[in-house]
Amino acid sequence: MSAQPLRAVIVGGHIGRSHAMGYLASDRIELAAVCDIDPNTLEEFGDEFDVENRYTDYETMLREEEPDLVSIGTPQQLHAWMTILAATRYSPRAIVCEKPMASNTGEGYAMLAACARNDVKLAIGHQGRWMPRHETVRQLIADGAIGQVITAFAGPPKPNAGLMNIATHQLNYWQYMLGDPTPLWVLANVQRQTDRYERGWPAEDLAGLLVEFEGDIRLSMESDTSPEGLERDLRVITGTEGVIWLAGGTAGNVIRLLRHGASGWETIEASEAEFSDARTLELDALAAWATGELDEHRGDANLAIHTLEILMGIYESTRTHSLVRLPLETKGSPLTAMIDAGDLPVRYPGHYDIRHKSATPD
Repeated sequence: MSAQPLRAVIVGGHIGRSHAMGYLASDRIELAAVCDIDPNTLEEFGDEFDVENRYTDYETMLREEEPDLVSIGTPQQLHAWMTILAATRYSPRAIVCEKPMASNTGEGYAMLAACARNDVKLAIGHQGRWMPRHETVRQLIADGAIGQVITAFAGPPKPNAGLMNIATHQLNYWQYMLGDPTPLWVLANVQRQTDRYERGWPAEDLAGLLVEFEGDIRLSMESDTSPEGLERDLRVITGTEGVIWLAGGTAGNVIRLLRHGASGWETIEASEAEFSDARTLELDALAAWATGELDEHRGDANLAIHTLEILMGIYESTRTHSLVRLPLETKGSPLTAMIDAGDLPVRYPGHYDIRHKSATPD
């Protein structure tokens, strides 16, 4: 462990709260400052975590605090420039940026390049990679408990999810459980008949997708569809020698395993953990990665870029009405391109944002 705690700063006083709790729970890290453009949010944020140094300007905080660690907890439209600014001008040891990584793959690769050129480690906040149920499934698959994985299925998650909000988590945890195979192609479609947004960014109403990963693994997934009797967030993995069944819910810990030739299902109890516990583990590991105590980090942006490729691949498959191979040639957002071109006409007018529940239409 480093002799002196690393100095961390956070921008974004809403999701940044979970980062603050994680930093304060780690003896590797000192929370030095917080930032938010809204003075009221900033005051509440600073008071809640007893942080004296508070800023309404992000670059002023970077310049004056000279942090070792930077947490970016702002909407996705700001992720690229905030990451690139910190990496190129202020060179912290590591940056953890909230999910989704960026609004398009062009931004994502620019973030990777800026951090690589300035020797700054970059992680993306998919903290569920530290959830015991995901760790257990990954180990079962690696140990050959169900043979070679053939297919994986993910049912619809919670309502008002959105691809860029919740599916980024789902896809990234699938990658982790399957051993982080490289995605090869996407075949998908989205529906956007309402003027739907998520934290100020255009969002689809519904989506369905099929992804091929290396190793001949195919994942099918739904987003915002009605469960129609299915348990929400149900996940099923089928292999040549068995099946793994994960009940719905992010913090659940029950895994069912059916091995080839067995007389029935085994129930495996993964350790219980809250999502906040996973955040603490994620940030503690970030500090250890930044100081060289760990050689790798589960949230490494070089893994998360594949999640962003899949997300943009969903929109590009919709735009082109075809199977699209990854990595994409398109570096902008195919979703905004379709909206701008009038290819996704709004049938039910009325701008609303799914992060503001009072504005959600009936």
